[in-house]
Amino acid sequence: MARKRNEELNEATSLAIKDTARRLMAEQGTAALSIRGIAKALDISPPALYHYFDSLDDLITALITDAFNAFADALEIARDSQPETDVVGRLQAVLMAYRDWAVTHPVDFQLIYGNPIPGYVAPREITVPTVIRGFAVIVGLIEEVLQQGVIVPPPYNQIPPETAAALRAIIVRDGYPISELSMYLGIVGWTQLHGIIMLELFHHLGPVVVDVEAYYRAQMVNMLQTFGVKT
Repeated sequence: MARKRNEELNEATSLAIKDTARRLMAEQGTAALSIRGIAKALDISPPALYHYFDSLDDLITALITDAFNAFADALEIARDSQPETDVVGRLQAVLMAYRDWAVTHPVDFQLIYGNPIPGYVAPREITVPTVIRGFAVIVGLIEEVLQQGVIVPPPYNQIPPETAAALRAIIVRDGYPISELSMYLGIVGWTQLHGIIMLELFHHLGPVVVDVEAYYRAQMVNMLQTFGVKT
């Protein structure tokens, strides 16, 4: 019984540390994150934090994997909210969930997709599997759409040779069960929609388009149509 109480206390303290880190990042930016700052906010000594995380890098890694896993969970839920037979509807739901999660969790989104934290190097063996989880939902649905006979028009059916070689390496290395074209369209779509989201998060887009969600949805539909997908 005592062990269970200790485990629950440790878990609660770990969550409090991560929540405090997120709050400090929201207030001061990711570059200002420090063990000393977190300890001060929690009113504990800096050495006490090392009982829960071996280093600041370990804490950052935990925050990153939490964020990527929560992001992937949201995409999977959106995908599964639509009938399996409606692949295009599932893809659209996932792409809308991409933005919804970002604007609901701006600190986490900027942690994983914003400016790198000075001096931090993410351990690939820990972070990459969580990165793949979310992106695999998107490119997996693109693959399903293409398998339904979609003809991708120029220029999106023409992958630059250097890019094609890099995508082949990624597909093999990370185990994506998709074609190079699906991965390429996923990357193209990522750059287009991600740009909208980042402009929104930094409050540049709202004053221009007013209804950012409607603008995002329209651009998402337009993008899919340029890929040859009937929406």
